[in-house]
Amino acid sequence: MNVVIGKLSSYLLKAVLWIISILYIYPILLVLISSIKTKRDLATNPFGLPKEFTLDYFQAAYQTMHYFRSILNTSFIGLVSVGISVIITSMAAYVIARRNNKFYNAMYLLFLAGMIIPFQMTMIPLYKVMLSLQLISTYQGVIFIYLASLAPFSVFLLSGFVKSVPRELEEAALIDGCGIYKTFFMIVFPLLKPAITTVSVLNLFHIWNDFLMPMLYIQDSKKITITVQLASFQGRYFNDWSLIFAGVCMIVFPMLIIYLLAQRFIIDGITAGAVKG
Repeated sequence: MNVVIGKLSSYLLKAVLWIISILYIYPILLVLISSIKTKRDLATNPFGLPKEFTLDYFQAAYQTMHYFRSILNTSFIGLVSVGISVIITSMAAYVIARRNNKFYNAMYLLFLAGMIIPFQMTMIPLYKVMLSLQLISTYQGVIFIYLASLAPFSVFLLSGFVKSVPRELEEAALIDGCGIYKTFFMIVFPLLKPAITTVSVLNLFHIWNDFLMPMLYIQDSKKITITVQLASFQGRYFNDWSLIFAGVCMIVFPMLIIYLLAQRFIIDGITAGAVKG
């Protein structure tokens, strides 16, 4: 009886997992299929397979979005923001994890508070500050904002992972004459590779998919990011869905490759930081 119940539970669990997988995969397939349909086919048969196959909308989206320039803008902002953020937040997480006193515990709570406050509450005061500092429509202005917005999550994840690093390694380095900076960058920082990879990829995803911040703070058409360019296909009285679907596929494809390559490191970093933190 127990064997029968166990098999039924296993089959039921597999069925539920299949249903959940289909619910996640179907919208992605629908976007991909819709991007290779003609406008007439998309209007008359929106949920079916394409009757006519075309790649013209990918070419049109490439030209209309200024794809190469927009990708370079987004990549530059993302890579610089993530690179600087990783160095700064890993140092902050190391100090918070190792200095267990009221001051650093309070600093940790302040970082966590940054994860709770929504960006919509600060975007207007922040716009006034950036306008007074003449940072509107500049790369450095947007990068500064991303550095601040990425810090709470990065410190939260990295501080949990730092606690899994044995203190004996640092003590041995100090005995050999290493200072705190040399100990961190030569001993601790390399051991944080799984967590750093996780933080870097997730933060890069956030910047790549972000629409609100570039739309507010970048007004120069030559510095616009890829998501803002995609929004140009949608107007008040007209939506070019064929171009939108093709543009979505072109935006998702680079991040999908990065995720597939770094998937193992992302899972290892999240589980290690969560369990040992």
